[in-house]
Amino acid sequence: MLQNKVALITGGSRGLGKAVVQSFVDKGAKVAFTWGSSEKEAAELSQRYSDSVFAVQADALDYNRAFQVVDEVQKHFGKIDVLVCNVGGHKDRPIWEIDEAGFDYSVKITLHSCFNYVRAAVPKFIEQKSGTIVSIGSINGLRGREGNCGYCAGKAALTGFIKTVAKELGEYGINANIVAPGFMDVEAQRKTSELIKQLVLDECVIRRLNQPSEIAETVAFLASDAAKNITGQTLAVDNGQSL
Repeated sequence: MLQNKVALITGGSRGLGKAVVQSFVDKGAKVAFTWGSSEKEAAELSQRYSDSVFAVQADALDYNRAFQVVDEVQKHFGKIDVLVCNVGGHKDRPIWEIDEAGFDYSVKITLHSCFNYVRAAVPKFIEQKSGTIVSIGSINGLRGREGNCGYCAGKAALTGFIKTVAKELGEYGINANIVAPGFMDVEAQRKTSELIKQLVLDECVIRRLNQPSEIAETVAFLASDAAKNITGQTLAVDNGQSL
């Protein structure tokens, strides 16, 4: 599906990012991925896939570093066809408790990290008159979630950003979309209480949790030539949790 493509995936050493890296390599792509503090995980992934991957350390909120990373990836693999923006996080509290710093961080780590890499990659895409952008959103950016106002605001803002990017870049043969997962069975979420997991399952039409590998398959589809006529869309992959 992704034979001869080169992808840059931000936040690719753990969780969903790691699953996307694995899916892309398995489908024939060369993959560069950024990592922030997970040096061990990045090294293990690089060792596993050898010449098919290229790991780059970067702070996703460093605007200038994003341009350096894009240049390094292009130098290493010769081109970039796909950008997957996967970095996210939050320091949220309920609205009556959250402070300015926590809200700003939650929005920036989600929205600004995506902007930085899209801004850095787009000139390359325009020059080659092709390219695909996939941003990882969240169903909670579509519906909201108690205790996560900053996170949800950042994920919701991705919608307006990606739709605008899609409109601006369509004439150059570039498409941009969002994949919005529901609750995922990843390491960070496995620490969640059984009560919360049961509440999530009660929300799902299909009563099971999303696996990272399943979300990665959707990202891979949107990154493929089979989805070149899909742009500006948000695709919820959530077992019907957001219905």
